[in-house]
Amino acid sequence: MGSDSAATAATPSTTSGADDSSGGSGSAGESSGSSTGEPRPPVSGELEVLSYNVAGLPQGISSSDPENNIPQMSVLLNAFGLVLAQEDFWYHDLLLADVEHPYLSDPFPADPAKMGIGDGLNRMSQTPFAELTREQWYDCNGMLDCANDCLARKGWSFARHTLSEGVEVDVYNLHMEAGGCPEDLVIRAQSALNLAESIAELSDGRALIVAGDFNLRATDPEDVVPLANIVDGAGLTDVCDAVDCGDQRIDHIMIRSGETVVLEPMSWWIPEEFVDARTDEPLSDHLPVAAVIGWTG
Repeated sequence: MGSDSAATAATPSTTSGADDSSGGSGSAGESSGSSTGEPRPPVSGELEVLSYNVAGLPQGISSSDPENNIPQMSVLLNAFGLVLAQEDFWYHDLLLADVEHPYLSDPFPADPAKMGIGDGLNRMSQTPFAELTREQWYDCNGMLDCANDCLARKGWSFARHTLSEGVEVDVYNLHMEAGGCPEDLVIRAQSALNLAESIAELSDGRALIVAGDFNLRATDPEDVVPLANIVDGAGLTDVCDAVDCGDQRIDHIMIRSGETVVLEPMSWWIPEEFVDARTDEPLSDHLPVAAVIGWTG
């Protein structure tokens, strides 16, 4: 697939994006023995995850009102231990203005006005992550039609998050091809297979969170097979389905346990606070989706 795979690591927000080996704690399940040489006892916790397409195209092009809305999103993100944003293209600084997460991804590119709007995939985390990699889908369709996907470098990003000493989870943030033209359907179908292949290569045996704007809905006939190829191909569970949320959307949060880390779907919801303070209208053309994921490692 299109290789945009410059690897970087997350660091505290004062030096966001520089390589920093402290972003991880060794291989998954690595034991931190006590002074007597005994393995550490299992640890557990919960992680609140938010996946949010923030509609960050430039004002007038965006289907939302980003200059007004994105600043309002910023402080609301602090309620979540891990935020995975899509379409964070043009207003990244506004999105981060009130964010308190210590670990942040550097946007790609750093200056969208000079280099194009990039992939729009960013993450904010209360725990460190490393090995941040970005990959573009193998193809796109439409510059001024069919949802204009070729205006951006849509794809997925990957990083290895450390939830506690010796407890790691691989986290994928993605934004798939939009549009309903025949070419879009082909690209989404092939991209779904490519994503499952990449997960198998990068995350064999490891615990996973895969979230983002899939542009795939289980109730749409043309989406059933591509969605199944991701879910079944990577052995994932959609948190919404696991808790019987009764709501089918194109934005998903999916999980998989690994050989040494167990992930459990606890809850799923649509946060109601992401609305304009004056009009009570949603702050994006996508509603955010959130989940609580229990972990033991």
